[in-house]
Amino acid sequence: MTQTRAQAKACATERQQTPSKKRRDARKEDKKTDTEPPAKKQKQTQKQTSKQEPPPESPPTSPAPAARDKLNRLIAQHGALPLNDTNIPQPLSPSPSTFLALLLNAFLSSARISHDLAAKTVSRVIQAGYHNLPTLKASSWQERTEVLTEGGYTRYREKTATALGELAELLEEKYDGDLTNLLMIGSPTPQKVRARLKEIKGLGDVGADIFFDTAQGICPQLAPFLDPRSVNTAQRIGIGGDVGVLWREIGKDPERMCRLAGALTVVRLEGREGEFKQES
Repeated sequence: MTQTRAQAKACATERQQTPSKKRRDARKEDKKTDTEPPAKKQKQTQKQTSKQEPPPESPPTSPAPAARDKLNRLIAQHGALPLNDTNIPQPLSPSPSTFLALLLNAFLSSARISHDLAAKTVSRVIQAGYHNLPTLKASSWQERTEVLTEGGYTRYREKTATALGELAELLEEKYDGDLTNLLMIGSPTPQKVRARLKEIKGLGDVGADIFFDTAQGICPQLAPFLDPRSVNTAQRIGIGGDVGVLWREIGKDPERMCRLAGALTVVRLEGREGEFKQES
């Protein structure tokens, strides 16, 4: 076919433009290739990233010798065992009556009353025999109210008298009348024990903390434990607030951990922190 002069000119122009367009497209492709790593390189980078592990944790450091001496002196001077001012003959015996006495102590001490009044009431309640479940269960609401009044627990006596009766019923119905079962059935974790304790009406986190502090001496699976206020006290007086470190320093002894918790409570309640801060 014979091309006209105009057609020939158009074809020539198209041939000139096509290589130029191809070169521009090639440059764009090269630029895209430069900015994106090869698929193989991407996979290697991802593999290396996935293999990275967090740095190992540093082991807890031991207290300085001065802090260690302070810790030992703290326990020696203020680390009395719980129930030491009651008439319980064997406060270190892991018996149902001892556990119930510790629970009554936690229950009464967690209320918003003075430490002295709580201690006096605990002593009076135990004197009345309420740490023996049959005695507590057989008591009337009026009798419990009078015992609480004699201990100075006047502000909460009616409510507490009711709660003690409900406590006796709960232990009888759910734990066969033995508080030890609450602590032992199913080999519960400390978290599970806490959850069971909080099923007791009127016992919250503060009461559970007090029970853990005082019961770990005869219930080793609760150790090591320090309530938050005791941890703060330990930090302020310079022995450190790391429970794991303190546990190791006292030889992982549940009884000494119980004494330490008691000592820190005494120091806080009696305002004796300054005596130990001066040694820091």
